[in-house]
Amino acid sequence: MTIIWSVIGFALLIGILVTIHEWGHFAVARFFNVKVLEFSIGFWKPIAKIQRGETEYRIGLIPLGGYVKFLDERVAPVAEHERARAFNQQSVYKRFAIVLAGPLINLLFAWLVFVAINLIGVTSLKPVFVANAVDTPLAQALGDDKHQAWWLKSVNEKTIVSWHEVQQLVLQALVHDEKQLTLNLESLDLVTTEFKTVVLDLSSLDINAVNTPWLSELGFQPKAPPMLPIIGRVEKDSAAQRGGLQNGDLILHIANQPVADWMDLVAWVREHPNALVEIGFSRNQAEFTTTVQLDAVQLDNRMIGRLGAAVDQAQPLLNDYYVLQRYGLFESLQRGWDHAINLVGMTLVMLKKMLFGQVGLEHLSGPLRIANFSGQALQSGLISFLGLMGLLSLSLGILNLLPIPMLDGGHLMYYLIEMVRGRPVSEQVEEIGFRIGLLIIVGLTILALTNDVVRITNG
Repeated sequence: MTIIWSVIGFALLIGILVTIHEWGHFAVARFFNVKVLEFSIGFWKPIAKIQRGETEYRIGLIPLGGYVKFLDERVAPVAEHERARAFNQQSVYKRFAIVLAGPLINLLFAWLVFVAINLIGVTSLKPVFVANAVDTPLAQALGDDKHQAWWLKSVNEKTIVSWHEVQQLVLQALVHDEKQLTLNLESLDLVTTEFKTVVLDLSSLDINAVNTPWLSELGFQPKAPPMLPIIGRVEKDSAAQRGGLQNGDLILHIANQPVADWMDLVAWVREHPNALVEIGFSRNQAEFTTTVQLDAVQLDNRMIGRLGAAVDQAQPLLNDYYVLQRYGLFESLQRGWDHAINLVGMTLVMLKKMLFGQVGLEHLSGPLRIANFSGQALQSGLISFLGLMGLLSLSLGILNLLPIPMLDGGHLMYYLIEMVRGRPVSEQVEEIGFRIGLLIIVGLTILALTNDVVRITNG
């Protein structure tokens, strides 16, 4: 099922983003009355095609890109009455605009996706934590107060409402070589509210350690919200359903052990696959018992127990730990823009660091990892899928603007030279550039695929 979700997620993401990219080229070309012969999503042999007007629309067998084919005298002879509509007959400024439209529409689409996320709203876990007792940067910064529970209110004077924002700011600091963050905290343990400002040292983190949980390394231990063991959903054909458990049941004990928190129940069930157990529960203020045969499922290299019931997420206690981040139109437009600009800045800095060897090339990801992320995001829900779509659209736009022949940025580089010189570069120079660009693209693709395989192999 994981593979199926990955394939579906990858096909959706790439299909949408490539269509938007190629539509950018297509729309501006049509605006300048350039004849478009083919509009293809995917490469190589078409698995589906349809003729609409003067353009043939295709879906190619290899879903790793797309193209728009224009009428062009450099590719095939053009009838005299259509020469004015050939791409090569357009002014350099029109050609520049047509090529620029592809990556530009990806950047614009990413911004609109981020705006949509802010409009829809995201339910996030508040950054409430205790410091790990071990000698971590956070424990050192808190000193004698490290055993208290704290609510992180702001980082570097930027208001924080979720753990996701904390992770983003730590990543941003590492990308920009910042060595410390200033945290403003509010105590949750004292009767009298206490505020504290500490400086968190980041020098122990390595941006090349791509699999390191940086927040944990710093010493953050998120304080889990207390969850009463109330069933919110019973899965079909599960152990819970066979045992007669229903939505709203409050679990009191399992195998004669009292259950005070949902996570206690989860921990016990996981350690007892296939166990036949007695479960006590309360329903409508009356107490009952039932005997349940737990299921067993494979997790990594071991079997774990499974009840087939989910916790009730509408508990009043949970409301104190979660926050709904939803904004109006104008604030969503601003927040989406700020997020997009921030990601563009971090991406460019990372590319620069890779180019100069300051950051390892293991950060590059290929289609296998993107497919894996796509499947996970699709299963997680609309917001996760939109977030990944916005990030990939932004990356696609930036990648295509790089001055590498074969990419849109390479063509734009040639057009800029033509604008300065007053005449285009020679066909020989274009051919040499094409070969160099092909080598670069093939090399980066092989490297990204190798990184994907290594990550999969290492689990």
